Amino acid sequence: MNSTVPNARAEQQEIDASAKWPVLVFFSQAIAWLVIGGALQLIAATQLHTPGFLGGHEWFTYGRVSAAANALLTYGWGFNAGLGVALWLMARLSAAALRHGGWLIVACKAWNITLGLGAIGILIGGTTSFDLLEMPRAVTCMMLVCYAAMGVWAITTFSVRNTDNVFASQWYIFGAVLWFPWLFAVAQTMLFGLPTHGVVQAIVGAWYVNGIHGLWFVPLALACAYYFIPKITGQPIHNYYLAGIAFWWLVICTAFAGGARLIGGPVPAWVSTLGTVANYLIIPAVVIIFTNFFKTLAAGFGHAKGSVTFKFTFLSVVAFFFAAVLNLVLSNRGFAADMQFTLIPELRDWVVSYASFSTAIFGAAYFIVPRLAGRPWHSSALVGIHFWLTVVGIVCLVVGVGYAGSEQGRLLNSNVPFAEITDLLKPWLAFRTVSLLVLLVGHVAFAINFFWTAFNTVIETGPKAEFANPPAMAATASEGQHA
Repeated sequence: MNSTVPNARAEQQEIDASAKWPVLVFFSQAIAWLVIGGALQLIAATQLHTPGFLGGHEWFTYGRVSAAANALLTYGWGFNAGLGVALWLMARLSAAALRHGGWLIVACKAWNITLGLGAIGILIGGTTSFDLLEMPRAVTCMMLVCYAAMGVWAITTFSVRNTDNVFASQWYIFGAVLWFPWLFAVAQTMLFGLPTHGVVQAIVGAWYVNGIHGLWFVPLALACAYYFIPKITGQPIHNYYLAGIAFWWLVICTAFAGGARLIGGPVPAWVSTLGTVANYLIIPAVVIIFTNFFKTLAAGFGHAKGSVTFKFTFLSVVAFFFAAVLNLVLSNRGFAADMQFTLIPELRDWVVSYASFSTAIFGAAYFIVPRLAGRPWHSSALVGIHFWLTVVGIVCLVVGVGYAGSEQGRLLNSNVPFAEITDLLKPWLAFRTVSLLVLLVGHVAFAINFFWTAFNTVIETGPKAEFANPPAMAATASEGQHA
């Protein structure tokens, strides 16, 4: 065996040891919020077709529960899990140990305590009217401070890297880590600190929501894909030299695309037009990413198909392209005018935040956790249950909500009374609730398996689940993604 392979393994083990407790703490917090937020989301979904459900408890009225669920799933699950994966990937690709892990854990705990207070503030009636900014103002400054204390370590790790190469995953991680505080600070200032008036508030709100999905969820999902696809398949990224073009093209266009969410709204025409043009200009970036991924996947499919990380990553990539198509369709003025008050725009955001981002994080967790815990996943059965419930839940929800939203748009444009439309949609809204329940059961299976694997110090002699990837790839020394 080449002597560099043991050296590379030793280096990776040192990096994993430095990242072990910070990343496991990030994951544990994220999974807890995933289950809690999913339960609240299920309650809100149930109330759409059964309005009396928990109707006697003001904390659990639809407006409060829905806003709390959005906050917990976005900032609880999305940010904890995203930062956990980002820090591990950045350390591995930089060939540098993660420094000051204790401070990272303190910052993580402070972030989650602040988030919990914000969620309670929403449930007791302290919410705002802006999507993804519902938490009371009292906690937002603390959130920004806590985020800075967490995100700075990704930048620090990159700055002390021991490699000359900078990989695509690092571009997307670096971008996401820096873009969020900019988005959050500007939105908080323009909506609450020094509030703007009139239609400018709607423009800022749309810009922020689009930024969270396009400049946080999407980059981190792509960072996972650019790392794990070559890692597991053993194939270099096809036409990797084009990845840099796709990165800049995607993020610049996304920054201007928020106005497309306001098509038909009482805003200056140039705002929605700029957003529409920006969304159409994203097409070349999506085509490049398609070329990067699917030719690589086709070449290495046979070798990697047994890996659960590969399965989740493949699902994430497919969802990314589906979301890109759906976003493009919703940028068409005629279609947007018909569907803007339906479930379809909500479906577009859900596909990005869950079907693409969350599945990428699941795949990453199945690769990372055994390497940090020093043991394989405790239950292969729970791994399979989680994967198949995720697939079934995503397919059912996309089909159900897609059909319900299209029917809703057709009926609204046929001047059917709103109450009648609501009655006609109840079976599909119930189907959506069942789909969310399926996903929640999968989340519980994932949570049980995670805590069983990561924090169980008892050495057992019974049969164990295998590592989430083929043994040959688990020992791969190279972290490179280039051709």
